[in-house]
Amino acid sequence: MIWMYTVRGKEFVATDITSAKQVTDVSRKQWVWVDIYNPDKKESKIIFELLGNEERITTRIEKREVGSLSAHKGCVLCNYEKVQDCVCLTIPSVSPEESFQTYSISLVKKTDLLISWGEEDDEQSRLIKSTIRRLRELVEEGEKPSSTLAIALLLREVAINNSEVIFSVRERMDQIEEHALENGGKQLARSIFSLKKIISHLHRVMVNEKEFMLDIDTRIIPHIKLDEKAKSIVDEAIEIMEGELEFMDSYTRTLDSLLTLQDLASIHKVENSIKVLTIVLVIFTIILVVLEVLGALRIA
Repeated sequence: MIWMYTVRGKEFVATDITSAKQVTDVSRKQWVWVDIYNPDKKESKIIFELLGNEERITTRIEKREVGSLSAHKGCVLCNYEKVQDCVCLTIPSVSPEESFQTYSISLVKKTDLLISWGEEDDEQSRLIKSTIRRLRELVEEGEKPSSTLAIALLLREVAINNSEVIFSVRERMDQIEEHALENGGKQLARSIFSLKKIISHLHRVMVNEKEFMLDIDTRIIPHIKLDEKAKSIVDEAIEIMEGELEFMDSYTRTLDSLLTLQDLASIHKVENSIKVLTIVLVIFTIILVVLEVLGALRIA
C-alpha cells in the first residue's frame, strides 16, 4: 500500500498511488510525502521508479527492513546516510508500553520528495500518522508547510512520545516504591536493577535523539535546511528532550537511593539478628554457670 500526501489549496490530500507518474506530476510543482506499507510487486516497481532504481534503498523497502543503511541489524540509534541525491534518516522510537521496545522510523528525502516505510500497525506507523494529522491541521489553519517542516513535526512527535515513555517509567517506579515500603528483599533489588537497565537504555536513545535534532538544527545533515517555522519546532522538540533527560537523571538517583535504603535495611536486620543471638548466648552462658555451681555444691 502506497499513500501520497500533498497540499492542494487549503486541503491536505491523501491519494492511493497506482503509478509513479502520479507522484512525479505533483512533485514537480510542490513537495510530496509518500508513505509505504507492505508493498506488493507492482508497488515495489513504483518505488524503484521514484528513487531512480537506487537498490540500496529500494531493497530495504521491499524487504520491510528499517534502520540505518550502514548500521548493524538491531541498531536503535539515530543515523543518516547520503545516497546519491537522497539522504536516508533513521530515528528510534520507544514504545510507551510495559516492554519499552524500540522501533526505527525510516525516512528518505530526495529534493521535495519524502518517503517513509514500515509495517501498518507498528510504533513508527503510529508516529508517522500522527505527524500527518498535524500537517493536515496546519493546512486547514491556512499554513503552507514545507517538507522540512514535516520532518520537524515528526521529530516533535518523537519527543512527545518520549514524554509518554517517561510517564510509564514513573508508574513503574511508583510500583517499586510501594513494594519498598511493604517489603524489601531480593525481589525488590531485582526490580530496581531491571528498571535501572531500562532507564540506561532509554537515556542513551534520548541523548542520541537530542544530538540528532541538534545536527538537523545546525544544518549538519545534508539536504535538510530548516525554514524558520521548522527550526522553531525542532527547538521545541530539543527542549522537550532536555526536560525528559533531567527526569531520567532524577529517576536514576531515586533508584540508587532505594538501593541504599535496601542495603541499610539489610544491615539493620543483621544487627538485630546479632543482638538476638548475643542475648541467647548470654542466657545460655548464665544457665551453664548456674549448672556448674549447682554441680559443685552437690559434690561438696
